[in-house]
Amino acid sequence: MNSQQQPDQQLVARVQRGDCRAFDQLAARYRGRLLRLILRIVHDPADAEDVLQDTLVRAYRAINAFRGDAAFYTWLFRIGVNTATAFVTGRYHRIDSRTDSATPANAADLAEETDSITPEDILLGKQMAEMVDRAVASLAPEHSAAITMHEVDGLTYQEIADAMLCPIGTVRSRIANARLVIATRLAPLSRAS
Repeated sequence: MNSQQQPDQQLVARVQRGDCRAFDQLAARYRGRLLRLILRIVHDPADAEDVLQDTLVRAYRAINAFRGDAAFYTWLFRIGVNTATAFVTGRYHRIDSRTDSATPANAADLAEETDSITPEDILLGKQMAEMVDRAVASLAPEHSAAITMHEVDGLTYQEIADAMLCPIGTVRSRIANARLVIATRLAPLSRAS
């Protein structure tokens, strides 16, 4: 079995035995999803990259404390949410780490044009995406993180509750409130179409 197919638990065990390359594989596996989550909280791509790097350093330094009670990505996302929230609230302390020349993920990936899509459809789609982004950016960090983890990353309510260290009812409430804000922001656009 190659390292890309190894379950997270096996890679974690390798890291705990001192295999740094196994952590690089874990980081590569979740980097994009984690960056999207952090970007939803921090809002600035350069800052999000810094917070992502610090998240990965914190996770690496704490990997021996990972007991496997939750999924690895839940544990990693919890560290990411905590680090990004600390950044936004001013309690953030930068961790010195090796620099990485990675670039932020392109947030404006466009779907391929087909004959059935009109220029108006493309414009409407862009407008809706921008409005959703602005609505998510206006949310409190915990609401933004919850809706992003659910809608973008596909995490269950329980996985989000584990990552955010809160009851599942709180997660449901945060997601419902986030959806309400987004729907309210999109209402004028849907009436115009």
